[in-house]
Amino acid sequence: MSTSARAAYPFLEVNCPVCGGKDFDVLRKAGYPPDFSVAQLQTVYRASSDHQLLDQVVRCRPCGMIYVHPRLEASLIQSGYEEVVDPVFVEQNQQRISTFSSSVRSILKKTGLNPAGKKLLDVGCAGGAFLVAARAAGFEVSGVEPSRWLSDFASREYGCDVRQGILTDGMFPDHSFDVISLWDVLEHVPDPDAVLRTIHSLLKPDGYLWVNYPDAGSFMAKMLGWKWPFWLSVHLLYYNRRTIRRQLEKAGFAISYIRPHWQQLQFGYVLERAGALVPPAKVASKMVTAIGLGKVPVTYNMGQTLVVAQPDRRL
Repeated sequence: MSTSARAAYPFLEVNCPVCGGKDFDVLRKAGYPPDFSVAQLQTVYRASSDHQLLDQVVRCRPCGMIYVHPRLEASLIQSGYEEVVDPVFVEQNQQRISTFSSSVRSILKKTGLNPAGKKLLDVGCAGGAFLVAARAAGFEVSGVEPSRWLSDFASREYGCDVRQGILTDGMFPDHSFDVISLWDVLEHVPDPDAVLRTIHSLLKPDGYLWVNYPDAGSFMAKMLGWKWPFWLSVHLLYYNRRTIRRQLEKAGFAISYIRPHWQQLQFGYVLERAGALVPPAKVASKMVTAIGLGKVPVTYNMGQTLVVAQPDRRL
């Protein structure tokens, strides 16, 4: 990256988000083109998932957490997310609603939670797909979403109660929710401990936290190496089951269970997004669309993992 870009967009030295350690090993050096402009840098956080990993990735020596270091200033990351406009993303909402509906049924069965009269908050709710699924299951739903365009879409298209912005202390009264969810959100967050502690304060003592994240220790991540599709510049944090447990326990949560999360999307869309990392996939996307298979739903798992936790009553 050019010196002028670094001056305009300061990069911060950050400690390990899990243990606070400062010692690390570099797993992958930054790959910014020499002439990478300020305008190009701004677009990284305005895309849903198709920017390749450009940042340096390190592994904490004391605890093994993998994260981006250094990283862009948090306010600049937030401003990028506020500008996200992605009509292609919301075209897949029906598939996401189907996936989320199945996930909600599974979690409710596993936990025995009755959603009637229960309040649920989805943090980083994007275009509202999960809110629709949770509301259909019987929850009273609310959402928070930084993108102005996506939050407006969820409110307008589905009639959901969505607040535009990021979750902050004082946004809602303490102990006001029975469930708070983070679907593909925690890995984007500059300060996960602060977000999780805020969530802890908003949950009722017997409430639940549902977290879905891409697991860097999963079979698919290990098999694909740096071709794993979740190595992205928008992802600041790369958890495995051990480090996600430590992160949640640090914020006062006790994990109930962890399991793989299976996603359903249209075949053509999956290939199109994969094309950012594997160019032949874009050609394949056009081919399956041409023969009428582009809208066929496919269920897959590339390491996505679901964690269900509760406030630790021993604390």
